[in-house]
Amino acid sequence: MATDEFTFDLSAAQWRKSIADERAFVEALAVRLEQALPGMVTVTRHFAFFSKDKRVESVVVRLGDAEYELLQEKNHAGIRTRKGKVVRGVRLKSDELPFTEWLRELSAEIQRYSEEHQDTRETLERFLLGD
Repeated sequence: MATDEFTFDLSAAQWRKSIADERAFVEALAVRLEQALPGMVTVTRHFAFFSKDKRVESVVVRLGDAEYELLQEKNHAGIRTRKGKVVRGVRLKSDELPFTEWLRELSAEIQRYSEEHQDTRETLERFLLGD
């Protein structure tokens, strides 16, 4: 009986730690994306009266017609991620993805976006400077 209680206590402690780690990870990801892609990232935070808790509820990254959304579920139910296609401000398609796949696709999309805009900047610079 004592072993069962000990196992339960360890499981509960491990669960609380993983929830805290998940919240910290989502917060760090939100801040990093906001700083790296200003104007392309929308972060929604939960504010409770008389509470210092300002946890991230959602992160939305829009790159071209692709929209990547991370939702942190209420009551510690986990993270949901999805990728959508947006045309003229209307979401036409939305697919739920496992977090690792979502993060991999988002990273690839950011890399493509960065390369595309680097080429554009260099072309404009050459044109304006006459090189």
